[in-house]
Amino acid sequence: MNNREFFNKLAPKWDETTSHDSKKIEKIIQLSSIEKGAKILDIGSGTGILISYFLETLPLSITAVDISDNMILRAKQKYRDDRITFIRGDIIEYTKEKDFNYLFLYSAYPHFKDKDKLFSHLLSLASYGGKIVIAHSMGREEINKIHEKNCDVKDHSLPPVEVTAEIMSKYFKVDKMIDNREMYYISGIKV
Repeated sequence: MNNREFFNKLAPKWDETTSHDSKKIEKIIQLSSIEKGAKILDIGSGTGILISYFLETLPLSITAVDISDNMILRAKQKYRDDRITFIRGDIIEYTKEKDFNYLFLYSAYPHFKDKDKLFSHLLSLASYGGKIVIAHSMGREEINKIHEKNCDVKDHSLPPVEVTAEIMSKYFKVDKMIDNREMYYISGIKV
């Protein structure tokens, strides 16, 4: 089963079966220092878990991209705001808009097999000084245990933050890293 099929199948019950600690998400938003009037790209947006938090930062725009039709459909039902554009598609093929100030991969990074290709493409979408953020509101070990239990994503492991930093640093200047039992967070700047 590919990622699109997997997440299409999970979408109808995603919000009821997954938990996202609001205090940890607030911490992720705080660590990211989102400025008012920003252009935000939400990669692997799913049902839009981060969108309400992004809206509190008073962005210029939010572009929510997800490979799953059903995830995007659920997100559209939850949010009706002219600043939000929902796109069903593979982020690697996305070229419509560029110069994003913030590029977020929240609870999505393990599902991208070719990390170099991902970072290279995201670099082309970021503005100069733009920030990329990879985050999970759970620790790496917990994420990997969840994935190991499901044959469709058992190989989608979250690497140690140092491994991600090594790949990311080819494209972005890494500025923050957290990899503990509480959360996983790494960010970098396009210079």
